[in-house]
Amino acid sequence: MTGVQTCALPICFPVTINTRWKVKEVLAAADKYSDKTGRRYSIEYALIKDVNDQAWRADLLGRLLKNRNAHVNLIPLNPTPGSKWTASRKEDERAFVKTLEDYGVPVTVRDTRGREIDGACGQLAALEISKANS
Repeated sequence: MTGVQTCALPICFPVTINTRWKVKEVLAAADKYSDKTGRRYSIEYALIKDVNDQAWRADLLGRLLKNRNAHVNLIPLNPTPGSKWTASRKEDERAFVKTLEDYGVPVTVRDTRGREIDGACGQLAALEISKANS
């Protein structure tokens, strides 16, 4: 396990990155689950502007997941006070979706309800931390 800094909230905190299992091993385990249960599994993918929303990443994900019983749930990152990261541009999001669909990978873009009033996922916690630090 290695650590990186993330500032998704007004404070920075370390996030551990799993290096124990390779992506192919995780997908093999997910495929085994799917084969045994007949159920599809979901890949949660938070789209972050200029970090992981590039066309080559969509192509790689599409190649990894084609012909698997997987579904991608794309999650546009909610803008959060104090964070240097934000949601991808809509045109990049649409291109990402199209690439996955071209590979035959089912994909859904998560709805971002509450974003306009800072009530979406992550935003309320950031607001409370901000108030507590004031």
